[in-house]
Amino acid sequence: MQLSLIQAGLTACLVATFIAFPLAFLLRKGLLRRLSNGFLVIGTGIGALSAMASMTLKTGAVPLLPVIASFGVTFRLTPLAAPFFVVVNLVACIAAIYAMRYVDENRDAYDVPSLHGVTALFIFGMQATLLATSALGFMVSWEIMSLSSFTLVMADRSTASRKAAMLYFVMAHLGALSLMAGFLLLAAGNPLADFAALAANARTMPLREATLAFAFFFVGFGSKAGLVPLHTWLPEAHPQAPSHVSALMSGVMLKVAVYGFILCAFLIIPSLPAAAALTVMGIGLISAVFGALHAAVDTDIKRTLAWSSVENLGLIFLMLGTSLYARGQGLHALAAVAFAAALFHCIAHAIFKSGLFLSAGAIAHAVHTRSLERMGGLAKRMPTFSGAFLVLALAGAALPPFAGFIGEWMYLSGLVASLHGIAPATQAVLVLALVGTAFTAGIAVFAMVKLFSISQLGASRSAAAEAAHEPNDAIRLPVIVLAALAALTGAFASQILGVLGLGSLIMNGTMSSETIVTGRGTSLSPLVLALAVFGTLLLSLIAKRFLSRPSKERVYQTWNCGQPINAHMEYTATAFSAPIRFFFRNLVGVRKTVVTIPTTKGNSFLLKREMLLTGRSFWESHVHEPISRGFHGLGNWARRVQSGSIQLYLLFILVALAATLCIAI
Repeated sequence: MQLSLIQAGLTACLVATFIAFPLAFLLRKGLLRRLSNGFLVIGTGIGALSAMASMTLKTGAVPLLPVIASFGVTFRLTPLAAPFFVVVNLVACIAAIYAMRYVDENRDAYDVPSLHGVTALFIFGMQATLLATSALGFMVSWEIMSLSSFTLVMADRSTASRKAAMLYFVMAHLGALSLMAGFLLLAAGNPLADFAALAANARTMPLREATLAFAFFFVGFGSKAGLVPLHTWLPEAHPQAPSHVSALMSGVMLKVAVYGFILCAFLIIPSLPAAAALTVMGIGLISAVFGALHAAVDTDIKRTLAWSSVENLGLIFLMLGTSLYARGQGLHALAAVAFAAALFHCIAHAIFKSGLFLSAGAIAHAVHTRSLERMGGLAKRMPTFSGAFLVLALAGAALPPFAGFIGEWMYLSGLVASLHGIAPATQAVLVLALVGTAFTAGIAVFAMVKLFSISQLGASRSAAAEAAHEPNDAIRLPVIVLAALAALTGAFASQILGVLGLGSLIMNGTMSSETIVTGRGTSLSPLVLALAVFGTLLLSLIAKRFLSRPSKERVYQTWNCGQPINAHMEYTATAFSAPIRFFFRNLVGVRKTVVTIPTTKGNSFLLKREMLLTGRSFWESHVHEPISRGFHGLGNWARRVQSGSIQLYLLFILVALAATLCIAI
C-alpha cells in the first residue's frame, strides 16, 4: 500500500508539472494564470514528499504507474536518483511560489505566460531525466531540459541575454553529442538499451573502450556542470535568466549533471584506470580555484553567484574523483567519505545557492541594478530579508554550522585521516587535494564576505538603495525558508546521511552516517556544533540585554577630521577585491584602464579621470579564442576550395580515387 502511494505520488508529480506547461499559455489572465503555478507548486511538492518517503522507507526502485513500454522507455525512481529528485522538486516548489510575485513585478521585461510555461517544461525535463532508465529516455529528457533552459536564458529578449543563450546552446549541444557518443558506445549502437544492459556491456568490453566512454560522459556532464574549460557559458547564462530560473539552473540543473556522472562513472562503468580518476580530480580542483577567484573579484551580484557555482561544482567533482581514485587504491573508507561528502554538498549547494539567487533577484529589483557598487545600506532598510541573506551567505562561505560547511569538513577530515601508511605518490595526490580545497575555501569566504558586506552594510551608494524596503512576503518568505533549510540541513547532517542510505550506493564497505560526518579520531557532531554556535550567539544577546548600560553609551558619528562622511569614502566591491586582483592578476585577467576626459573644451588643464576595470577569463584568452581563430583560419582556407574551377575539382576526384585504390590494395 505504501509503495502504491509513492508510485501514485511520483506519477502525479510528473503529470501536474507537465500540465502546468500548456495551462500557462491557455490561461493568460492574471488569476487563471496562477492556476498553472498552482499545478507546479502542488506537483513538485508531491514529488518531493514521495521521494522522501521512498528514501525513508527504503523501498528501492519505484516504477511510475504509467509505463511507456511500447517505446522501450520506462521511468522509475532509483535509490541514487531519490535525493536528487527531492532536491529538484523542493527547490522548484519554492521557486514557483517566489515566481508568482517576482514575475508580476517584472512583467514589463518578460512575456509572463511564456516564462511560466517554459519554466514548468524545464522542471519536467529535470524530473524525467532523473527518472529515466534507458539511454533514449535519458537523452530525450536531457534535451527537453536543455532546450527549455536555453529559451529561459533569453526571456527578457535583450541583446546580452541572446548572446549568452547562444553560447549556452552551443556548449549544451556539444555536451549532448558527447553523451550520445558515450551511450551508443556502451550500448553497441542500440539507443533503446537500458542502464542495466549498458552496465553489462561495460563489464565485457575492453578497458580502452570503457575508458573512452567514460571520457565522453565526463565531457558531456562536465560541460553541463560548468567545469573548466567548458564553463564559459555558466557565468554568462545564469545571470541573464530571471532570478527564479537562475536558482533552478544553478541550484538544481547542475546537480542533474552530477547525478548523470555518478550514474555512469560509479554504477554503469565498473572500473576505471587511475588516470581517469586523477583527471576528474584535477579538473575539479582547477574549476574550484578559478571559480572562487572570479567570484572574489566580480562586481555583479549574479555573476558572483554564478562563479561561486563553478567553484562548488568543482569541489563536488574533486570529491567524486577522490572517491574513484581511493577505490582504485584500496582506500575504501576514504572512498565512502568522499562520496558521502559530494552527495551531501550537492544537497547543501542546491539549498543555499537557490536562496542566494532568489535573494539577488529581490535585491536587483529593489535597487534597479545588479552592480554591487550601486548598493549598500540595505540591511537597515530590509532587516528581516537581510538576516536570511546573511545565513545563506554564511552557508555559501562554508562556515559552521551551516550546510555548506559539513560536506567540505567531511572531505577534509577524510583526507587527513587517510594520509598515514599509504604510498608516497598517493599521499602526494591527497595532500594536493587537501591544500587546494583549503585554499578554495578561504577564497570562498572572501567572496561571500564581499557579497554580503558591500551590498548590505555601510551607507547607500545610490538613490534606489536609499529608497529600498522589505520585499513582498511572497518574495521574502521563500528566501527565509531556504535560509532555515540551510541551517537545519547542517545541524541534522547525520540524520540526513542516514536516510540517504549511502552504504547501498558505495560498492565496497559501509560506514555509519555519524562516522562519516565526524571522521575517524574526531568527536565533531553537527547537531552539537549547531547548538554550540547558536547557543553562544543567544548568550551574547542576553548578556548585551542585561549587562549593558545604555545610559552610559553615547552614539556619535565617526570622526573624519571635521569633514562630513558620505558613501564615497567607504569600501566598494572593486576596492575590497583589490588584493585578489593583484596577486592573481594573470589568472583572473583583469585589465586596468584610466580614461581622461577634459572638463571643458577650452581648458586642457582641468581633467576628470576615471579608472575602468575590465576582465577576460584566462580560459577565454588562452584556450577558447585560439581555438576560435584556428577554426576561422581553417574555414578561410577551405573557402579557397570552392573556387569554381572545374580543373581543380577534377584533380580532387583523381586524388580521392588514387587514395581509395591505395587503401584497397
